[in-house]
Parts: sequence; structure tokens; C-alpha cells
Amino acid sequence: MGVLNIAFHLVSCLLALLAAALLIWVNKERKHSNRLLAIILFFFALQNIMLILLFSRLMLNVPWLLRIVAPTTFLIAPASFIYIRSILKDELKFKKTDRLLLIPAILVLINFIPYYFLPQKEKIELLFNNFYNNTQRPDAGNGILPGTIYYILRICWSAIFLFLNFRFIYQFKRRNTTELLNKNQTLLNWLFTFNSLLTLVWVVTILKTFIPPIKNTQFTVADIILGATTLFICLYLFVRPQLLYGLYQPLPEFNKVSVAQIEALLPANPNLAATISTSEIPSTKSSNESYELAEQYRYKYLIEGLFQEKKPFLKEDYSLDHLVRDINVPRHVVSSFINREYGMGFREFLNRYRVNYLKDNIGNPDWKLFTIEAIAAECGFSSRTTFIKNFKEITGQTPSEYIKKARRDDINI
Repeated sequence: MGVLNIAFHLVSCLLALLAAALLIWVNKERKHSNRLLAIILFFFALQNIMLILLFSRLMLNVPWLLRIVAPTTFLIAPASFIYIRSILKDELKFKKTDRLLLIPAILVLINFIPYYFLPQKEKIELLFNNFYNNTQRPDAGNGILPGTIYYILRICWSAIFLFLNFRFIYQFKRRNTTELLNKNQTLLNWLFTFNSLLTLVWVVTILKTFIPPIKNTQFTVADIILGATTLFICLYLFVRPQLLYGLYQPLPEFNKVSVAQIEALLPANPNLAATISTSEIPSTKSSNESYELAEQYRYKYLIEGLFQEKKPFLKEDYSLDHLVRDINVPRHVVSSFINREYGMGFREFLNRYRVNYLKDNIGNPDWKLFTIEAIAAECGFSSRTTFIKNFKEITGQTPSEYIKKARRDDINI
């Protein structure tokens, strides 16, 4: 049984690492959410590795590894929360507040400092007492906190995010149309199944914490559930790779771009027209005088044409939803295209246009009387602080430094 147990977890671990690698290096769509899923799979792989080392007793050769992965157990549930949120809210990057979710994992690392500094001999002795001695309860902790308190905190922490995940899915279903839900049924089923599997692992963890097995080296239900969860998630993704491409919004008017839209942009934008030859655009028209364009061409025309002509980025409240309405393309398609084509999220894309607008107008005589606040407002930034922060991130200089240098160079010329 021990050999089968090790083999089972080894297969689960290898599949998890393979799936994580494919999500990170091969798939180019939905980078943010896919990388989050890859992180979760990597954490599961680590857990399977730990079980392999414990059951094979190889852990006795590297006892310091026992607590190294402990902080990751506090990261799986938060990572799943950000993953599901990124899918349902079409997010392309972390929120600033997400870094706060790392605090418990850091505290766990601190909690096990006493174990990390134990001599090798004492670590091995503790391993025997906690995992290979039938008379002891499994895993006493050996940190600053008693083992039971540590596990209770982990259970409660995970419960918060598992609940929020189910709540996210429920709210998404309640707030959207039947048509959209039907088109995304496979994806929603996956998210629900994914969170249900995590919940199952959570429930079994509770049972294992309060009703530990008599012998830790036996093939326990908890170990089966962990390995099976990893295995099932990987196989689910391999069988249905379409899950990795995000939400699909089945609005018929989004499927085509009218001839009038393109013709309105081409004459006014010679630079844009020169960038993409019209010969590259499919010319087969449909009955309603519209034709389908290759994705990368039509979105580039619409987005850059709008920004060059109408300059919507000068509005401080301009958002991705406004862009979606302006060019009549699905939100998830626009955000994915900007992320792939320009290598940045919508907010950075917007701010770069605002910064370039300042550069183009720095020689405007009227601007010489403007304060930094006035220039920020003129460029579409909501506040001086936001203006300075984003300008420095993009150019490496503060607005004041850039303006002084630009005007000094202008005088010298």
C-alpha cells in the first residue's frame, strides 16, 4: 500500500507541475488568471511532494523541508479567491490590497522559526514523534503556537475565502442574463467544481485535525482526497482547455464591425492606416454591409483610432467599460487584446496616452501658466498625486523634472 500511495501522489505532483508549466509558458490568453491557477497547482504539487517524502521516510534525510512549505497552506484559499474573482470580474492584474493576503503566510513563517533553528538531530526526533510514532498525535506543530491552534487558524482562514468564492459565483449568476450564463455554463461549472474540490479538502483537513489517524504512515482518506483533487483538476483542464480563455459574451452586435466604423477611422488616421495595410483586411461583405475582420486588425483600428481622434483618455473617469461602449466590442475581448497587444493592462494603457499628451503639448504657450494640478487635470488625471505617481512610473521622471528639462531644451534651441 505504501508504494501505491507514493506512486499516486507522484503522478498527481507531476501532472500538477506539467499543468502549471503549460499555464505559465504556453498559454498566452488570460495570463493573470491562468498564472494564478498555475500558482495554486504548484502549491498542490508541493503538498504532494511533502506526502511522498513523509511516506517514503526520505523526509528524515531533509527534515528542514517539513516546515518550509507550511506558509503555502495559507495561500491556496486566497489564491483561489483572486483566481475566481479575476475570471468573473475580468481582471488583468492584482489589486494593491491583495498583498495583504500574504500577511498570514508571513506570520506562519515566523511561527515556525523555532523549528527552523533546531539542530538536525532534534528535527529528526520530532519527525519520529509526530509522524512515525503510533503513541503520539500527528504533527504537534513545534512552532511558537501550539499545533492545534495553528490548524484551527488555517481552517478558519481558508473558510473565509471558500465562502467568498461561492458567493462570487452566485452573485455573477444572479446579476447576468440567461443568454450569457448559458454561453458560459461550462466555465461556471468549472469554477463551482474547483471551489467544491477545495472545500472537500478543507472538510477532510478538519476531520484529520480533530480525528487523526492512529498511524500517520497509513493510506488515509485525507491523503487520497489531496492527491485526487490535484489529479482531477489537472485532468479537467487537459480535457477542456477552453476553460482557460475566460468569459464569452454572446452579444451578436459584437461579432462584426461595420464598414462605416472602419471608413470613419481610416481617412482621419493616415499613420494608423499606414501601420496596417487595408489589403490585410478581409473584404467579404455580408447582407447588412458589414464584414468580419481579423481580430488583431480590427481592434487596433478601433482602439487607436478612437484614442487619436476623440481623445477620450482626457476624461478623468474614462474606464474600460466606456471603451467597450465606444467601440462596441466585448469587455473581455478588449482587455485581453490590450494585455496581449501592448503588454499592459487598460489603466496603464490609458495613462501612457495621457503622458504622451503632455509631451505633445508641453510647448503650448497656454500651458506655461498652468500649475501641476492644472496640467494633471488637462491630461485626464484625477489628482496631482495620481499624476506624479503614474508619470514617474512611465518616464522615470517627475512631471516637474520633465517639464523643466523640456522647456530648458526649448530655450536652448
